[in-house]
Amino acid sequence: MIKVFLPLNIRIDDKKILFIGGGNIALHKIQTVERYTRNITIVATEIHDALKGKGFEIVCKKYEETDLDGFFLVYAATDSFEVNRKVKADAAARGIMVNVVDNRELSDFISPAVIKENEMTIAVSSNGQDVKKAVAWRNRIREMFRDG
Repeated sequence: MIKVFLPLNIRIDDKKILFIGGGNIALHKIQTVERYTRNITIVATEIHDALKGKGFEIVCKKYEETDLDGFFLVYAATDSFEVNRKVKADAAARGIMVNVVDNRELSDFISPAVIKENEMTIAVSSNGQDVKKAVAWRNRIREMFRDG
C-alpha cells in the first residue's frame, strides 16, 4: 500500500525537536529545520563539525528510549536501520511523530524540498516517492524567482 502524506505546516514555536544521529544523514535535515527553530537537541555518539557551535543542545551518547522524554517531533537520522527502527517504535509507543530519514515506510511525516524567503515558504513534495525530482522542481522554482 502506498503511503500518503498530507502537506501541512505544523506550529513549532516553543516545541522541542530531537534528532537521533549527528552525522551526514542528520546534517541535511537539521539544516532545513534550523531555518524555523533553534530548539533542536541532537543525541549521537559523534557530531558532524558543521553542527557544532550553532547553539543546539548536543548530547554525546548512544540512543536510549528515555531520550524521547519531552519532545514534540523526532528525526531518526542514524546510519543504523536497527537504531532508526527502535527510535520509531519507542516514539510510537509514546505518541510522538517520527521522521525516519530516508525511510518513508517507517515515517509518520516527511520533509519536503523547501524554499524559504523571509515569511514565505514554498514546499515541494513527491509524497516521498522521488526525492530527486522534488529537489529538481524546488530548484527550478527558486531559479524562476531569482530570475524575476
